[in-house]
Amino acid sequence: MPPQSSQLVTKEILDECPRFRLLVVGRSGVGKSSLINYAFGIDKNSVSHQMRGKCDINEEITSTENPLFVVHDSMGFEPGQDENFKAAKAFLELRSGYNVALKDRVHVIWLCIQVPHAGGRVFEKGDEAFLRLASTTKVPVVIVFTQFDKLVTRMHQALTAEEKKRSPEQTNILRTDKAHAEFQQLCISPLKRIDPELHHARTSGLAGRPNSKPDRQALSILIQITQSLVRDLATDMQGVVPIVSAMAQRASVQVKIDTSIQVGMKRYWKGLASSTSFLGWKFEDCLSTIHEEITDSWNFNDPGDLLNGPEFVKKIKTLAQLVTPEVSEATNWFGNVEHIQTLAGFGAAILAATAGPAVAALGLSAYFIKWMAQAYNKTPETLRCFMGYIVDLTVVMDHLFLAVLSMNPHRPLTKEDIDEAVQKYQQSHMAKVHREIRQYVNKATFPVILQSNKAEVKVKDLIKEYCARNEPEFSMPT
Repeated sequence: MPPQSSQLVTKEILDECPRFRLLVVGRSGVGKSSLINYAFGIDKNSVSHQMRGKCDINEEITSTENPLFVVHDSMGFEPGQDENFKAAKAFLELRSGYNVALKDRVHVIWLCIQVPHAGGRVFEKGDEAFLRLASTTKVPVVIVFTQFDKLVTRMHQALTAEEKKRSPEQTNILRTDKAHAEFQQLCISPLKRIDPELHHARTSGLAGRPNSKPDRQALSILIQITQSLVRDLATDMQGVVPIVSAMAQRASVQVKIDTSIQVGMKRYWKGLASSTSFLGWKFEDCLSTIHEEITDSWNFNDPGDLLNGPEFVKKIKTLAQLVTPEVSEATNWFGNVEHIQTLAGFGAAILAATAGPAVAALGLSAYFIKWMAQAYNKTPETLRCFMGYIVDLTVVMDHLFLAVLSMNPHRPLTKEDIDEAVQKYQQSHMAKVHREIRQYVNKATFPVILQSNKAEVKVKDLIKEYCARNEPEFSMPT
Protein backbone atom coordinates (compact mmCIF):
# COMPACT_ATOMS: atom_id res chain seq x y z
CA MET A 1 0.00 0.00 0.00
CA PRO A 2 1.22 3.53 -0.69
CA PRO A 3 2.27 5.46 2.43
CA GLN A 4 -0.31 7.70 4.13
CA SER A 5 1.80 10.84 4.45
CA SER A 6 4.18 12.53 2.04
CA GLN A 7 6.43 13.16 5.04
CA LEU A 8 7.12 9.42 5.13
CA VAL A 9 7.87 9.09 1.43
CA THR A 10 11.49 8.36 0.57
CA LYS A 11 13.12 7.48 -2.72
CA GLU A 12 13.51 3.89 -1.56
CA ILE A 13 9.80 3.61 -0.75
CA LEU A 14 8.82 5.17 -4.07
CA ASP A 15 11.04 2.75 -5.97
CA GLU A 16 9.13 -0.18 -4.43
CA CYS A 17 5.62 1.26 -4.94
CA PRO A 18 3.50 0.87 -8.08
CA ARG A 19 3.06 4.10 -9.98
CA PHE A 20 0.53 5.37 -12.43
CA ARG A 21 2.14 6.76 -15.58
CA LEU A 22 0.18 8.95 -17.95
CA LEU A 23 1.52 9.99 -21.34
CA VAL A 24 0.09 13.31 -22.58
CA VAL A 25 0.63 13.95 -26.30
CA GLY A 26 -0.18 17.10 -28.23
CA ARG A 27 1.14 19.82 -30.49
CA SER A 28 2.41 23.13 -29.09
CA GLY A 29 -0.43 25.50 -28.21
CA VAL A 30 -3.06 22.81 -27.83
CA GLY A 31 -3.25 23.38 -24.06
CA LYS A 32 -1.38 20.42 -22.55
CA SER A 33 0.34 22.43 -19.81
CA SER A 34 -2.92 24.01 -18.69
CA LEU A 35 -4.63 20.63 -18.71
CA ILE A 36 -1.89 19.02 -16.60
CA ASN A 37 -2.00 21.94 -14.18
CA TYR A 38 -5.79 21.96 -13.72
CA ALA A 39 -6.15 18.17 -13.62
CA PHE A 40 -3.33 17.34 -11.23
CA GLY A 41 -2.15 20.58 -9.63
CA ILE A 42 1.18 20.33 -11.48
CA ASP A 43 2.69 23.54 -12.81
CA LYS A 44 4.49 21.84 -15.66
CA ASN A 45 6.44 24.94 -16.66
CA SER A 46 7.89 25.25 -13.16
CA VAL A 47 9.18 21.66 -13.02
CA SER A 48 10.23 21.10 -16.62
CA HIS A 49 13.80 21.86 -17.63
CA GLN A 50 12.85 22.30 -21.27
CA MET A 51 12.29 25.52 -23.16
CA ARG A 52 8.73 26.76 -23.42
CA GLY A 53 6.94 24.81 -26.16
CA LYS A 54 9.51 21.99 -25.95
CA CYS A 55 9.44 18.84 -23.87
CA ASP A 56 11.37 15.66 -23.23
CA ILE A 57 9.12 12.62 -23.29
CA ASN A 58 11.45 10.76 -20.91
CA GLU A 59 11.24 13.42 -18.19
CA GLU A 60 9.16 12.40 -15.17
CA ILE A 61 6.73 15.14 -14.07
CA THR A 62 5.30 14.37 -10.64
CA SER A 63 2.58 15.79 -8.43
CA THR A 64 3.48 17.09 -4.97
CA GLU A 65 0.05 15.83 -3.85
CA ASN A 66 0.82 12.29 -4.99
CA PRO A 67 4.41 11.37 -5.98
CA LEU A 68 3.18 7.97 -7.16
CA PHE A 69 1.49 9.70 -10.09
CA VAL A 70 3.85 10.45 -13.03
CA VAL A 71 3.17 12.43 -16.21
CA HIS A 72 5.22 12.18 -19.40
CA ASP A 73 4.77 14.98 -21.92
CA SER A 74 5.26 14.41 -25.64
CA MET A 75 5.29 16.88 -28.50
CA GLY A 76 2.63 16.31 -31.14
CA PHE A 77 3.20 15.18 -34.67
CA GLU A 78 3.50 18.06 -37.12
CA PRO A 79 3.26 17.25 -40.84
CA GLY A 80 6.67 16.57 -42.34
CA GLN A 81 8.40 16.22 -38.96
CA ASP A 82 9.21 12.64 -37.94
CA GLU A 83 11.45 13.22 -34.92
CA ASN A 84 8.63 13.51 -32.39
CA PHE A 85 6.89 10.40 -33.70
CA LYS A 86 10.11 8.37 -33.56
CA ALA A 87 10.71 9.53 -29.97
CA ALA A 88 7.16 8.59 -28.95
CA LYS A 89 7.47 5.21 -30.67
CA ALA A 90 10.72 4.40 -28.89
CA PHE A 91 9.28 5.53 -25.57
CA LEU A 92 6.13 3.40 -25.88
CA GLU A 93 8.08 0.33 -26.97
CA LEU A 94 10.31 0.74 -23.92
CA ARG A 95 7.44 1.30 -21.46
CA SER A 96 4.70 -1.10 -22.57
CA GLY A 97 4.14 -4.83 -22.38
CA TYR A 98 3.99 -7.34 -19.55
CA ASN A 99 7.75 -7.80 -19.57
CA VAL A 100 8.05 -4.20 -18.25
CA ALA A 101 7.75 -3.68 -14.49
CA LEU A 102 4.39 -2.21 -13.44
CA LYS A 103 5.99 0.89 -11.89
CA ASP A 104 7.79 1.67 -15.17
CA ARG A 105 4.89 0.98 -17.53
CA VAL A 106 2.73 3.60 -19.28
CA HIS A 107 -0.87 2.87 -18.37
CA VAL A 108 -2.97 5.40 -20.29
CA ILE A 109 -2.38 7.98 -23.07
CA TRP A 110 -4.16 11.30 -23.50
CA LEU A 111 -3.88 12.47 -27.11
CA CYS A 112 -4.77 16.18 -27.07
CA ILE A 113 -6.34 17.61 -30.21
CA GLN A 114 -7.48 21.22 -30.45
CA VAL A 115 -11.05 21.66 -31.69
CA PRO A 116 -10.50 22.84 -35.30
CA HIS A 117 -12.20 25.55 -37.31
CA ALA A 118 -14.76 24.48 -39.89
CA GLY A 119 -12.96 22.84 -42.80
CA GLY A 120 -9.83 22.21 -40.72
CA ARG A 121 -8.31 18.76 -40.39
CA VAL A 122 -8.83 17.38 -36.89
CA PHE A 123 -6.41 14.43 -37.13
CA GLU A 124 -3.08 14.66 -38.92
CA LYS A 125 -1.54 11.56 -40.44
CA GLY A 126 0.93 11.47 -37.55
CA ASP A 127 -1.97 11.31 -35.06
CA GLU A 128 -3.51 8.38 -36.94
CA ALA A 129 -0.16 6.58 -37.08
CA PHE A 130 0.27 7.13 -33.33
CA LEU A 131 -3.15 5.66 -32.63
CA ARG A 132 -2.20 2.55 -34.59
CA LEU A 133 1.04 2.36 -32.61
CA ALA A 134 -0.80 2.63 -29.29
CA SER A 135 -3.15 -0.13 -30.40
CA THR A 136 -0.27 -2.51 -31.05
CA THR A 137 1.26 -1.78 -27.64
CA LYS A 138 -2.13 -2.32 -25.91
CA VAL A 139 -1.96 1.06 -24.14
CA PRO A 140 -5.47 2.58 -23.95
CA VAL A 141 -5.95 6.06 -25.41
CA VAL A 142 -8.35 8.89 -24.60
CA ILE A 143 -8.73 11.57 -27.29
CA VAL A 144 -8.95 14.91 -25.47
CA PHE A 145 -10.48 17.66 -27.59
CA THR A 146 -9.22 20.94 -26.12
CA GLN A 147 -10.39 24.55 -26.15
CA PHE A 148 -14.07 23.83 -26.68
CA ASP A 149 -14.79 27.31 -25.28
CA LYS A 150 -13.26 28.85 -28.42
CA LEU A 151 -15.85 26.98 -30.47
CA VAL A 152 -18.61 28.39 -28.25
CA THR A 153 -17.22 31.90 -28.83
CA ARG A 154 -17.21 31.34 -32.59
CA MET A 155 -20.80 30.18 -32.47
CA HIS A 156 -21.77 33.33 -30.56
CA GLN A 157 -20.10 35.47 -33.20
CA ALA A 158 -22.02 33.57 -35.87
CA LEU A 159 -25.42 34.34 -34.33
CA THR A 160 -27.70 36.53 -36.40
CA ALA A 161 -28.58 40.04 -35.26
CA GLU A 162 -32.07 38.78 -34.41
CA GLU A 163 -30.71 35.89 -32.34
CA LYS A 164 -28.43 38.23 -30.38
CA LYS A 165 -31.47 40.31 -29.35
CA ARG A 166 -32.84 37.45 -27.27
CA SER A 167 -32.37 37.28 -23.50
CA PRO A 168 -28.90 36.37 -22.22
CA GLU A 169 -30.19 32.98 -21.07
CA GLN A 170 -31.73 32.18 -24.46
CA THR A 171 -28.64 33.40 -26.31
CA ASN A 172 -26.40 31.24 -24.15
CA ILE A 173 -28.55 28.15 -24.78
CA LEU A 174 -28.59 28.85 -28.51
CA ARG A 175 -24.84 29.29 -28.92
CA THR A 176 -24.14 26.24 -26.73
CA ASP A 177 -26.49 24.07 -28.78
CA LYS A 178 -24.83 25.28 -31.98
CA ALA A 179 -21.40 24.55 -30.50
CA HIS A 180 -22.40 20.99 -29.58
CA ALA A 181 -23.74 20.36 -33.08
CA GLU A 182 -20.58 21.77 -34.65
CA PHE A 183 -18.44 19.70 -32.28
CA GLN A 184 -20.16 16.53 -33.41
CA GLN A 185 -19.49 17.37 -37.05
CA LEU A 186 -15.91 18.65 -36.64
CA CYS A 187 -14.57 16.17 -34.08
CA ILE A 188 -16.76 13.19 -33.27
CA SER A 189 -17.64 12.15 -36.82
CA PRO A 190 -13.97 12.01 -37.95
CA LEU A 191 -13.09 10.18 -34.71
CA LYS A 192 -15.71 7.51 -35.36
CA ARG A 193 -14.41 7.01 -38.88
CA ILE A 194 -10.95 6.24 -37.49
CA ASP A 195 -12.14 3.95 -34.68
CA PRO A 196 -15.67 3.95 -33.25
CA GLU A 197 -14.36 2.33 -30.05
CA LEU A 198 -11.97 5.15 -29.12
CA HIS A 199 -12.72 6.98 -25.88
CA HIS A 200 -12.95 10.76 -25.97
CA ALA A 201 -13.49 13.76 -23.71
CA ARG A 202 -13.07 17.50 -24.01
CA THR A 203 -11.79 20.47 -22.04
CA SER A 204 -12.94 24.07 -21.93
CA GLY A 205 -11.78 27.32 -20.37
CA LEU A 206 -8.27 26.19 -19.41
CA ALA A 207 -6.31 28.70 -21.50
CA GLY A 208 -6.50 31.46 -18.89
CA ARG A 209 -8.10 33.96 -21.24
CA PRO A 210 -10.14 36.84 -19.74
CA ASN A 211 -13.59 35.69 -18.54
CA SER A 212 -12.81 32.05 -19.34
CA LYS A 213 -14.05 29.56 -16.74
CA PRO A 214 -12.58 26.05 -16.49
CA ASP A 215 -15.20 23.37 -17.12
CA ARG A 216 -14.52 21.22 -14.06
CA GLN A 217 -17.31 18.82 -14.91
CA ALA A 218 -15.72 18.04 -18.29
CA LEU A 219 -12.38 17.54 -16.55
CA SER A 220 -13.97 15.18 -14.04
CA ILE A 221 -15.46 13.14 -16.90
CA LEU A 222 -12.02 12.84 -18.52
CA ILE A 223 -10.48 11.48 -15.32
CA GLN A 224 -13.42 9.15 -14.71
CA ILE A 225 -12.84 7.68 -18.18
CA THR A 226 -9.16 7.25 -17.34
CA GLN A 227 -10.08 5.59 -14.06
CA SER A 228 -12.42 3.14 -15.78
CA LEU A 229 -9.74 2.21 -18.33
CA VAL A 230 -7.28 1.34 -15.56
CA ARG A 231 -9.90 -0.77 -13.78
CA ASP A 232 -10.53 -2.70 -16.99
CA LEU A 233 -6.87 -3.62 -17.43
CA ALA A 234 -5.35 -6.97 -16.48
CA THR A 235 -5.21 -7.99 -12.84
CA ASP A 236 -1.51 -7.23 -12.49
CA MET A 237 -2.35 -3.55 -13.08
CA GLN A 238 -4.63 -3.25 -10.07
CA GLY A 239 -1.84 -1.83 -7.92
CA VAL A 240 -2.27 1.51 -9.69
CA VAL A 241 -6.05 1.73 -9.18
CA PRO A 242 -5.82 3.55 -5.79
CA ILE A 243 -3.51 6.14 -7.37
CA VAL A 244 -5.93 6.82 -10.22
CA SER A 245 -8.79 6.89 -7.73
CA ALA A 246 -6.96 9.68 -5.89
CA MET A 247 -6.75 11.58 -9.19
CA ALA A 248 -10.48 11.12 -9.72
CA GLN A 249 -11.22 12.26 -6.18
CA ARG A 250 -9.17 15.42 -6.71
CA ALA A 251 -11.04 16.36 -9.88
CA SER A 252 -14.39 15.34 -8.45
CA VAL A 253 -13.99 17.28 -5.23
CA GLN A 254 -13.08 20.44 -7.14
CA VAL A 255 -16.35 20.14 -9.08
CA LYS A 256 -18.20 19.80 -5.78
CA ILE A 257 -16.39 22.77 -4.23
CA ASP A 258 -17.16 24.93 -7.27
CA THR A 259 -20.81 23.87 -7.06
CA SER A 260 -20.93 24.71 -3.35
CA ILE A 261 -19.72 28.22 -4.07
CA GLN A 262 -22.12 28.63 -6.97
CA VAL A 263 -25.29 27.43 -5.25
CA GLY A 264 -24.43 29.10 -1.96
CA MET A 265 -22.86 32.37 -3.00
CA LYS A 266 -24.91 33.14 -6.10
CA ARG A 267 -28.27 32.52 -4.52
CA TYR A 268 -27.76 34.63 -1.44
CA TRP A 269 -25.56 37.26 -3.07
CA LYS A 270 -28.25 38.08 -5.64
CA GLY A 271 -30.67 38.53 -2.76
CA LEU A 272 -28.26 40.56 -0.67
CA ALA A 273 -27.56 42.96 -3.53
CA SER A 274 -31.14 43.34 -4.74
CA SER A 275 -33.27 42.36 -1.70
CA THR A 276 -35.45 40.12 -3.88
CA SER A 277 -34.27 36.52 -3.66
CA PHE A 278 -34.78 36.14 0.10
CA LEU A 279 -37.14 39.08 0.59
CA GLY A 280 -39.41 38.38 3.57
CA TRP A 281 -37.51 35.25 4.63
CA LYS A 282 -36.10 34.72 8.10
CA PHE A 283 -32.35 34.28 8.33
CA GLU A 284 -32.86 30.76 9.65
CA ASP A 285 -34.84 29.79 6.52
CA CYS A 286 -32.16 31.32 4.26
CA LEU A 287 -29.39 29.35 5.95
CA SER A 288 -31.43 26.13 5.84
CA THR A 289 -32.00 26.51 2.09
CA ILE A 290 -28.33 27.15 1.36
CA HIS A 291 -27.28 24.27 3.65
CA GLU A 292 -29.50 21.76 1.86
CA GLU A 293 -28.44 22.91 -1.62
CA ILE A 294 -24.74 22.67 -0.77
CA THR A 295 -24.87 19.28 0.96
CA ASP A 296 -26.99 17.80 -1.83
CA SER A 297 -24.41 18.86 -4.42
CA TRP A 298 -21.77 16.57 -2.80
CA ASN A 299 -23.88 13.47 -3.47
CA PHE A 300 -22.80 11.42 -0.44
CA ASN A 301 -24.26 8.00 0.29
CA ASP A 302 -26.32 9.36 3.17
CA PRO A 303 -29.31 7.03 3.71
CA GLY A 304 -29.98 8.52 7.15
CA ASP A 305 -30.03 12.09 5.76
CA LEU A 306 -27.47 13.00 8.43
CA LEU A 307 -26.12 15.96 6.46
CA ASN A 308 -29.52 17.68 6.48
CA GLY A 309 -30.46 16.52 9.94
CA PRO A 310 -30.85 18.92 12.89
CA GLU A 311 -27.63 17.83 14.62
CA PHE A 312 -25.28 18.62 11.70
CA VAL A 313 -27.18 21.81 10.79
CA LYS A 314 -26.75 22.97 14.39
CA LYS A 315 -23.02 22.22 14.26
CA ILE A 316 -22.50 24.42 11.18
CA LYS A 317 -24.67 27.19 12.63
CA THR A 318 -22.58 27.03 15.79
CA LEU A 319 -19.46 27.66 13.71
CA ALA A 320 -20.96 30.42 11.55
CA GLN A 321 -22.43 32.31 14.49
CA LEU A 322 -18.91 33.04 15.70
CA VAL A 323 -18.19 35.39 12.81
CA THR A 324 -21.63 37.07 12.71
CA PRO A 325 -21.78 39.76 15.46
CA GLU A 326 -19.97 43.07 15.52
CA VAL A 327 -16.95 43.23 17.81
CA SER A 328 -18.88 45.40 20.27
CA GLU A 329 -21.62 42.75 20.53
CA ALA A 330 -19.38 39.71 20.92
CA THR A 331 -19.34 39.72 24.72
CA ASN A 332 -23.16 39.86 24.84
CA TRP A 333 -23.37 36.93 22.44
CA PHE A 334 -20.73 34.64 23.88
CA GLY A 335 -19.58 36.06 27.19
CA ASN A 336 -16.03 37.10 27.97
CA VAL A 337 -14.43 33.81 26.90
CA GLU A 338 -10.96 34.24 25.45
CA HIS A 339 -10.99 31.14 23.27
CA ILE A 340 -14.35 32.04 21.77
CA GLN A 341 -13.19 35.56 21.02
CA THR A 342 -10.25 34.08 19.15
CA LEU A 343 -12.38 31.61 17.18
CA ALA A 344 -14.73 34.45 16.31
CA GLY A 345 -11.88 36.11 14.49
CA PHE A 346 -10.77 38.78 16.95
CA GLY A 347 -7.29 37.49 17.77
CA ALA A 348 -4.36 35.41 16.61
CA ALA A 349 -4.63 31.71 15.81
CA ILE A 350 -4.85 29.44 18.86
CA LEU A 351 -3.48 26.04 19.66
CA ALA A 352 -5.32 23.19 17.97
CA ALA A 353 -5.90 21.39 21.26
CA THR A 354 -8.14 24.15 22.60
CA ALA A 355 -10.22 24.80 19.50
CA GLY A 356 -12.46 21.76 19.51
CA PRO A 357 -13.56 21.73 23.18
CA ALA A 358 -14.21 25.49 23.18
CA VAL A 359 -16.69 25.30 20.30
CA ALA A 360 -18.21 22.00 21.38
CA ALA A 361 -19.13 23.50 24.74
CA LEU A 362 -20.56 26.68 23.23
CA GLY A 363 -23.78 25.61 21.50
CA LEU A 364 -26.03 28.17 19.83
CA SER A 365 -26.05 31.57 21.49
CA ALA A 366 -29.45 32.88 22.52
CA TYR A 367 -28.53 36.12 20.72
CA PHE A 368 -27.77 34.21 17.49
CA ILE A 369 -31.08 32.34 17.73
CA LYS A 370 -32.84 35.67 18.12
CA TRP A 371 -30.86 37.11 15.19
CA MET A 372 -31.83 34.18 12.93
CA ALA A 373 -35.51 34.80 13.69
CA GLN A 374 -35.28 38.26 12.09
CA ALA A 375 -36.15 39.02 8.50
CA TYR A 376 -33.35 38.95 5.92
CA ASN A 377 -31.70 42.35 5.41
CA LYS A 378 -28.55 43.93 4.00
CA THR A 379 -26.01 44.38 6.83
CA PRO A 380 -22.36 43.51 7.49
CA GLU A 381 -23.61 40.86 9.95
CA THR A 382 -25.52 39.19 7.12
CA LEU A 383 -22.49 39.16 4.84
CA ARG A 384 -20.19 37.79 7.53
CA CYS A 385 -22.68 35.09 8.52
CA PHE A 386 -23.32 33.91 4.98
CA MET A 387 -19.67 33.97 3.99
CA GLY A 388 -18.78 32.09 7.17
CA TYR A 389 -21.56 29.55 6.70
CA ILE A 390 -20.61 28.79 3.08
CA VAL A 391 -16.87 28.52 3.76
CA ASP A 392 -17.29 26.57 7.02
CA LEU A 393 -19.73 24.10 5.47
CA THR A 394 -17.76 23.64 2.25
CA VAL A 395 -14.43 23.00 3.98
CA VAL A 396 -16.09 20.57 6.41
CA MET A 397 -17.60 18.75 3.42
CA ASP A 398 -14.15 18.66 1.83
CA HIS A 399 -12.72 17.03 4.97
CA LEU A 400 -15.61 14.57 4.94
CA PHE A 401 -15.19 13.78 1.23
CA LEU A 402 -11.52 12.92 1.58
CA ALA A 403 -11.94 10.95 4.81
CA VAL A 404 -14.79 8.81 3.47
CA LEU A 405 -13.73 8.29 -0.14
CA SER A 406 -10.11 7.54 0.71
CA MET A 407 -11.39 4.45 2.52
CA ASN A 408 -14.49 3.39 0.58
CA PRO A 409 -16.27 5.63 -1.96
CA HIS A 410 -19.58 3.79 -1.64
CA ARG A 411 -20.09 3.14 2.04
CA PRO A 412 -22.89 4.91 3.93
CA LEU A 413 -22.05 8.06 5.86
CA THR A 414 -21.94 7.79 9.66
CA LYS A 415 -22.32 10.28 12.50
CA GLU A 416 -18.71 9.56 13.49
CA ASP A 417 -17.51 10.58 10.00
CA ILE A 418 -19.31 13.92 10.30
CA ASP A 419 -18.12 14.60 13.86
CA GLU A 420 -14.52 13.91 12.86
CA ALA A 421 -14.72 16.23 9.82
CA VAL A 422 -16.17 19.07 11.90
CA GLN A 423 -13.54 18.61 14.58
CA LYS A 424 -10.69 18.59 12.04
CA TYR A 425 -11.86 21.92 10.65
CA GLN A 426 -12.32 23.42 14.12
CA GLN A 427 -8.82 22.37 15.12
CA SER A 428 -7.12 23.55 11.95
CA HIS A 429 -8.15 26.68 10.06
CA MET A 430 -11.51 27.88 11.38
CA ALA A 431 -10.10 30.73 13.46
CA LYS A 432 -8.02 31.94 10.50
CA VAL A 433 -11.04 31.80 8.17
CA HIS A 434 -13.18 33.82 10.57
CA ARG A 435 -10.44 36.36 11.16
CA GLU A 436 -9.99 36.89 7.41
CA ILE A 437 -13.74 37.33 6.92
CA ARG A 438 -13.83 39.94 9.70
CA GLN A 439 -10.90 41.78 8.19
CA TYR A 440 -12.62 41.72 4.80
CA VAL A 441 -16.10 42.77 5.95
CA ASN A 442 -16.27 45.91 8.04
CA LYS A 443 -18.47 48.96 8.03
CA ALA A 444 -16.04 50.86 5.83
CA THR A 445 -15.81 48.24 3.09
CA PHE A 446 -19.34 46.85 3.23
CA PRO A 447 -21.02 49.38 0.87
CA VAL A 448 -18.31 48.80 -1.73
CA ILE A 449 -18.50 45.01 -1.41
CA LEU A 450 -22.27 45.11 -1.77
CA GLN A 451 -22.03 46.59 -5.25
CA SER A 452 -19.50 44.08 -6.61
CA ASN A 453 -18.83 40.38 -6.87
CA LYS A 454 -15.71 40.62 -4.71
CA ALA A 455 -17.31 38.73 -1.82
CA GLU A 456 -17.69 35.70 -4.07
CA VAL A 457 -14.03 35.97 -5.07
CA LYS A 458 -13.05 36.15 -1.39
CA VAL A 459 -15.10 33.04 -0.61
CA LYS A 460 -13.36 31.16 -3.43
CA ASP A 461 -9.94 32.28 -2.21
CA LEU A 462 -10.66 31.21 1.37
CA ILE A 463 -11.90 27.77 0.34
CA LYS A 464 -8.93 27.29 -1.98
CA GLU A 465 -6.45 28.28 0.73
CA TYR A 466 -7.97 26.35 3.61
CA CYS A 467 -9.41 23.24 1.97
CA ALA A 468 -8.45 19.92 3.53
CA ARG A 469 -5.93 18.87 0.87
CA ASN A 470 -3.67 21.77 1.85
CA GLU A 471 -3.07 20.13 5.22
CA PRO A 472 -0.11 17.74 5.78
CA GLU A 473 -2.18 14.60 6.29
CA PHE A 474 -3.83 15.09 2.90
CA SER A 475 -0.72 16.04 0.98
CA MET A 476 -0.51 12.60 -0.54
CA PRO A 477 -3.92 11.00 -1.10
CA THR A 478 -4.01 7.28 -1.73
